[in-house]
Amino acid sequence: GDHEAAGRLMRRQAVRLRLDLADEKIGIVDGAPWIGKQVARQNLPLDALGLDFYHLAEHVHAARRVVFGEEDEDGKRWASELLHVFKHEGYEAAWAKLLDWRGTLRGAKRQAADALLGYVGERREMIRYPEFVAKGWQLGSGPTESCCKTLTARLKGRGRRWDARNAEAVMALEALKQSGQWQAYWLIQAKIPA
Repeated sequence: GDHEAAGRLMRRQAVRLRLDLADEKIGIVDGAPWIGKQVARQNLPLDALGLDFYHLAEHVHAARRVVFGEEDEDGKRWASELLHVFKHEGYEAAWAKLLDWRGTLRGAKRQAADALLGYVGERREMIRYPEFVAKGWQLGSGPTESCCKTLTARLKGRGRRWDARNAEAVMALEALKQSGQWQAYWLIQAKIPA
């Protein structure tokens, strides 16, 4: 489905998992605008929605390559320092640093800076790294993405065929197993009256 279907799926899973009862509810996303809109539209009970730090880093390095070149050490140092500012000082300090840098550029280099500024500016509310670091929250979606790869491994293989409903059920069971929640889940299910 489209982003609307994904939003409904997020809401359904949030209710199913009783997300509202969790102590901390943090979303780490790749920054696609539709995700934040669906989180809001579906009234997902998140405490915070953050931009995956590694997606930000990809955009910083894309601009660096245009401005400095692929292997330029000054460019690598610039990117590293900028990402450090984002992570430890926050959006405002990094934004000021970007604006100063942009002012020194012309032509295609300035266009690359403008593209990075546009990306960062559109995601301002999600760039909350100092807060996330202070609270011990994850900055990246890597663990979740890695889990998705291992969960789908159960479905793949020679001779395996699944319809959507059964594939979802098998992945849910595998997620319980991999998360260490297998016993707790079944104990809770045994207490629920039929």
